[in-house]
Amino acid sequence: MNHKYLFFMFVIAAFLTLEGIAQAQEVYKWTDASGQVHYSHNKPEAAGQVQTLDIPPSLPMERSSTDVDAEVARLNALSGQMAREREEAEKARQEQAIRDLEQQNKALENKLLNQQVQQKQPPPGDENGRVISGYPPVYPYPWPYPPYYPSPYPPGPPRPPHHPPCQPPACQPSMPPPKPAPPLAKPNPPFNPSPAGLAPTAQGVFRGR
Repeated sequence: MNHKYLFFMFVIAAFLTLEGIAQAQEVYKWTDASGQVHYSHNKPEAAGQVQTLDIPPSLPMERSSTDVDAEVARLNALSGQMAREREEAEKARQEQAIRDLEQQNKALENKLLNQQVQQKQPPPGDENGRVISGYPPVYPYPWPYPPYYPSPYPPGPPRPPHHPPCQPPACQPSMPPPKPAPPLAKPNPPFNPSPAGLAPTAQGVFRGR
């Protein structure tokens, strides 16, 4: 009973506060990107489609329990309608998400099946049964090669031939050739001069008969 009496007093105070409002109240209704339904007295700026709901003003109420109960019933009906619309929007969003997921799965299955079929097919061949490879065609070089210009400097001496290094034990260091032996000198004859004023004596020669 105490809770019912406090609720009754709260509703009466609220209607006494809004008793001077003569025009209908406007409530804005919109749905965000996630499918959530919102209600507000202020018009949203970022929302795309906004629906305006006109709530008729409440008549000056008399302090009777019948009018209070009717107003409470009207508010309960309005809140129930809002809850149902919110549930319907959420249900529609979930169903759409499920349909999108099924379409993505179906597209992925078709792609996998096509890949399996392509892998099972043999590579294409010509009339002789030779396999045609998939190399791209050869394109000509778009720019000509630069011409050859001779060097402005004369050619240098030829390089010595390259000899591979020898390997031991066949490889031995080269030794210089031996020096030639000096020639043998002929001895000088003895010097015997004859005395002055004397003719040299001739040696006898024996001649046989």
